[in-house]
Amino acid sequence: MYQHKFHIMPPQGWLNDPNGSCYYKGSYHIFFQYSKDDVNGGLKTWGHYTSKDLVTFKFEGEAVFPDSKWDKDGAYSGTAYTEDGKLELYYTGNVKHKGNYDYINEGRGHNCLRVVSDEGFDFKDKECLLENKDYPSNMSCHVRDPKIFKKDNKYYMLLGARTKDSKAAFLLYESDNKDSWNLTRSYIPKYDYGYMWECPDYFELNGHNIFSFCPQGLESMPDRFANIYQSGYIDLNKMDIINTVDEELNQIIIKENLVEWDLGFDFYAPQTFKSNDNSTYLIGWAGVPDAGYGNTPSIKEGWQHSMTLIRKLEYKNGKIYQMPVKDIYKLRKDKLLVVDNNIQADLYWNLTADMFNGGCLYFNDDLELRHEDDKLILEFKNNTGEGRTKRIVPLSELKKLDIFMDGCIMEIYVNDGEYCLTTRYYPVSDLVSIKVEKGVNVNAWSMD
Repeated sequence: MYQHKFHIMPPQGWLNDPNGSCYYKGSYHIFFQYSKDDVNGGLKTWGHYTSKDLVTFKFEGEAVFPDSKWDKDGAYSGTAYTEDGKLELYYTGNVKHKGNYDYINEGRGHNCLRVVSDEGFDFKDKECLLENKDYPSNMSCHVRDPKIFKKDNKYYMLLGARTKDSKAAFLLYESDNKDSWNLTRSYIPKYDYGYMWECPDYFELNGHNIFSFCPQGLESMPDRFANIYQSGYIDLNKMDIINTVDEELNQIIIKENLVEWDLGFDFYAPQTFKSNDNSTYLIGWAGVPDAGYGNTPSIKEGWQHSMTLIRKLEYKNGKIYQMPVKDIYKLRKDKLLVVDNNIQADLYWNLTADMFNGGCLYFNDDLELRHEDDKLILEFKNNTGEGRTKRIVPLSELKKLDIFMDGCIMEIYVNDGEYCLTTRYYPVSDLVSIKVEKGVNVNAWSMD
């Protein structure tokens, strides 16, 4: 009942972080953390989808397996790098030694591995590039999620980290050949920024250097950092993470400058990649680790979690805007009728609304999306959110909404991508009655 039509989901079992997203030899490749035999997440491989248009996807099976001494307890997250006709995947190999360990400061191997393919499907020649002894002595056993990029004819590897005294950090390694790597920077922020940074990303957008990461251990507030773990970015502008000295980075890498990618209940571990025309896209996991809410209805169907839609990034008005790739609108099918300010829909639709200040949308008796007191509020009225309750976006003016519902995932794009909210929503039937307050211009379509 709740399976998706136009979001990436696992064929069965568990899905989490997107990995290795890239354009290679005429196709897009999206890899992901995959546990096909354990709906609650078990031993992780990398699942693999391909696409020509970033809207329709083909499952290609599993691409990376934990089959060596360096990754025997899981092929964890990482990224792709394409050069010289090859597709290289870099990831963290997880090893848990037997014994009475805390697995934070001892008992864990956290190895950086690489596998290579000439065509994008058969990955081989597994190599261990970095292991515990190659990390600074003040780091814990949590150093992971390599991001590879190139600048000024040198290769760089960015890793998220946790120190032994539980402070967040990133490590930056440098290489001339991608085979041997030397530590060039170990950065620990001056001000408290949680205890771990996961899924670091670094990219350029419209002349701005963007540092994206997932801090763990930030204190939640009603309208900021509401999830247990966060995903956000800091606009470094002309600064970079290679040459800028710590004192200068400390002035900009502060919590006040962190812009959350998504203010909904279900978003984590985003990853950016370039298209064939050099546009920048983002994909995220529509879930959060250790969340205080669940997904019982999909678990009963034998699967859990999915990805967000692929989002194109544009820098404007001093921040990054996110909107789904335009081809998603080609999946619109029949236009839905608005009768007495009500729309009857199934679980697969797209809705747009204009002139929405002070308005409200009601989805059955389950969920409200309303704008009041300079806030956009998404609130569940019952347990169709499986424990999800309320999210708040500070917003003085609401001009436009673009909402996608796909089985049990809802993505809300506000003001052409100024804000995004992603949430799970499990209606008790396969029908959704959408009530629209008067004065709101609404159009809706079923989605194929």
